Amino acid sequence: MSTVVVKSMPLYLKKSFTLIELIMTIVVLGLIAIPLSISLTAQVEGLVKSGQYTQALNLARYEMERVNNLPFASVITTRFSRYQGYPYDVVDTVRYVQGGSASAEALKQIAISVSNAGTSQVLTSLTTYIAKNVKYGL
Repeated sequence: MSTVVVKSMPLYLKKSFTLIELIMTIVVLGLIAIPLSISLTAQVEGLVKSGQYTQALNLARYEMERVNNLPFASVITTRFSRYQGYPYDVVDTVRYVQGGSASAEALKQIAISVSNAGTSQVLTSLTTYIAKNVKYGL
């Protein structure tokens, strides 16, 4: 009578993955990664645009404060390219709403617009009014 010896497979071969299982895992991870990367790209673009709008609004506010502190006769229409080194153009548009430069009482409307440098797309716009020799009340 002869004895048959059956050798079992080594342990490290029993617990491995097949090539098909590895390929399917890569495909599933790819299908999950595509929408995730699109969403991440949209988030980054939104963050950049939000920063641009915030910076443009802060520049418009700064320019509005500067204009409000000028004497009435010095408030004129101006255009600044690359305002204070930032990549934005600032336009101050001034027009008389009531009266004129020679009248004793006058009202000016000041509109400040901020756009990306070299483009006409306005990112933000602020409007205010300043008066000369106007008395309110009695």
